[in-house]
Amino acid sequence: MRLHRRLRNSNRGVALLACLLALLLLTALGLALMYLGDSETRINDNFRSSQQAYFASMAGLQSARERMMLANAAPHKLIPPVNMPGNSNSMLYVLNPAGTSDTVDPTDVTNPYHDQELCREMAVQNINCPLASNNIITTAENGPPYLNTPAALAYKWVRVHRKANASVAPYYNNGSNSGSTLTTQVCWNGVSELPVTMLPVTDCALSAGSDPAGWGPVYELTSLAVTASGASRLLQMEVAQDPPLVTRAAVDSQDHVDLNGSLIVNGWDYCTCQCTTNKVNGIDVTTCTNRAGMVCDGSHYAIYAAGTVDNPTPSETLIAGTSQPVVQNQPWPWDMDGLINKFKYAQGTVSVTRAPYSWSCTAGSCGTRSGQVFGVPPAFPPSPANNPAGPSNMSSQVTYVPGNVQMTGGAQGNGVLVIDGNLDIHGGLNFYGLILVRGVISFTGGGSSGVNIYGAILAGQQSYVDTTLGGSANIYFDFCSLPQGIQDQPPRVLSFREQLL
Repeated sequence: MRLHRRLRNSNRGVALLACLLALLLLTALGLALMYLGDSETRINDNFRSSQQAYFASMAGLQSARERMMLANAAPHKLIPPVNMPGNSNSMLYVLNPAGTSDTVDPTDVTNPYHDQELCREMAVQNINCPLASNNIITTAENGPPYLNTPAALAYKWVRVHRKANASVAPYYNNGSNSGSTLTTQVCWNGVSELPVTMLPVTDCALSAGSDPAGWGPVYELTSLAVTASGASRLLQMEVAQDPPLVTRAAVDSQDHVDLNGSLIVNGWDYCTCQCTTNKVNGIDVTTCTNRAGMVCDGSHYAIYAAGTVDNPTPSETLIAGTSQPVVQNQPWPWDMDGLINKFKYAQGTVSVTRAPYSWSCTAGSCGTRSGQVFGVPPAFPPSPANNPAGPSNMSSQVTYVPGNVQMTGGAQGNGVLVIDGNLDIHGGLNFYGLILVRGVISFTGGGSSGVNIYGAILAGQQSYVDTTLGGSANIYFDFCSLPQGIQDQPPRVLSFREQLL
């Protein structure tokens, strides 16, 4: 009996010990779960704060980009610096403090919102940092009307300046790219970026009131956002306004150009120049002067070719304001794939495979089409030159043809005609604008109507100009008819990245 009681008491001790161990284990497990839950909460809070900072920084970039729209008016319009980094007034900061007690000074190394990224960018350009005080311009956030409270966009600052060649990789080096340097201005032609040293211009800024060179500056926008919990994100964006598309000549060809028949190719800008032709000692001499209120632009060739150009015959009139009307074996500046895709996928582009044309294009050919109308052109010759009048239904359109096509029966058009293949004009054409052809463009004649083109032709492979179309073809460079830069849209985003803090 006594032995049984001892065993029972011993079992009670083991049970108590087991209960205590189990309780200890459950307590540890509970504490671990609480710790994990708290960690998850902190991770979620940190992620949320980081995302808030990201979108606040993005809001700063998009706000500055929207304010750069050319159609805006002061004080909302944001005018970016005109000088390159390292020069006076070359850095613009849009400041956005949360209130009067929040001091935002990105140039002060003791300020919590100091711009650390700037010195890294300046170092690769061999520019001293910090910049001198006269390099810096500051302005305040001016959001859309619905943002009527202070710091409704929770970023701290946005830096705006022109892009230099070495600011971000890749860049064009000195050895193989026509003397490009680290601080060279980078330009945008609507398709690609190139340093200004590789272009026929000294400054790619858009020039109001004159005939632009077809290039515009690229701007870097950098935005810092810091949340109340201390999370920060630094985002960077490259933007540029799409400049007017301006060809080098009335006819730009990537390859060989054949000249046949009686034709006129005139590189003087019809929009700004008034040209007259008179006999001098039995030779036709063309003189071009300013149109009223205009400055005559004689900077374009009649023909610009990356290949060769047949020697013109006396029946062919090639004139321009340049030292010679025709140049050959020249560098080809155009990205044909990029240009074609730009117009092909643009909003409002009309493909001939859809209504109202409904062409059947198979095996790379769209066949022969008669009497086609691709937008209604003005009266020929266009008058007034800078704002031509025409029929009541005069209209411009971008037309895309996805293959080879022959046009007969006196086609006409206004705007941009994109041929993703070869173009054969057989029987007359009146066109006001840009004709962009990936392949061969041929004027083969065979009709009573002539060819009258006011604008420019851009041919990607080989251009045959054979004017048996009623005895003459007239091709006049006309800046006013070419695609112009868009005024009522923010600049295009060229690239986007996040910088490490």
